[in-house]
Amino acid sequence: MDKILTAIFGSNSILATIFVAMLPLIELKGAIPLGVSPMWGDAALNTWQAFAWALLGSCLVVPIIALLFRPIYNWLKTKKFFKTIVDFIVGDVAKRSDKINAENQNKTSARKLWLKIIAIFLFVAFPVPGTGVWTGTCFAVLLGLNFWVTCVAVIAGNALCGVIVTFVCQVFPQITDILLVVFLILIVLVLVAKIVTHVIKKRRAGVVENVTANEYQTDAPEAK
Repeated sequence: MDKILTAIFGSNSILATIFVAMLPLIELKGAIPLGVSPMWGDAALNTWQAFAWALLGSCLVVPIIALLFRPIYNWLKTKKFFKTIVDFIVGDVAKRSDKINAENQNKTSARKLWLKIIAIFLFVAFPVPGTGVWTGTCFAVLLGLNFWVTCVAVIAGNALCGVIVTFVCQVFPQITDILLVVFLILIVLVLVAKIVTHVIKKRRAGVVENVTANEYQTDAPEAK
């Protein structure tokens, strides 16, 4: 991995940090340990420099996703081939947003808005794979938050997440490379778990449909 990054970015740790922070799943949670990694030698960033550049990179994608996610999401859902992919990627987020919207249906508009903002803020601030700006922005759009509120809530949560990761890197500077590897392993585990869960749900849904169809055929009156 070190050789790949140095081959692409040379000794430019700033550019590498910004670019990696823009990637889904990795985002600033992986970019900060990368920026301070000893692999950069004298070009390695200090913890707060890594935080600043990683925050910039990860926040750059927020307005883009906030603007484009809804129309792309609606269009892909109309295509049978892409619908399966969309359900796999954002299906859980869509269900969660529907649940939150249903639970807040009877609350006042102002209260609903603040509850959604807090939900997005805390969701993005939690420093684990799958809860970053990519997922958080999609989540906010599905909750019905407008462009500016989405950007503010996601970026604020992202900043807090960055502060937590930066604090850990500052307290334990000798294990930043280990933290990066552990984080990448967690990403793989999250993806595997998501794939397995998705397959199990599809199989269960297929079994239920077959059982329902068989019961309907059994209960149907025989033709005379």
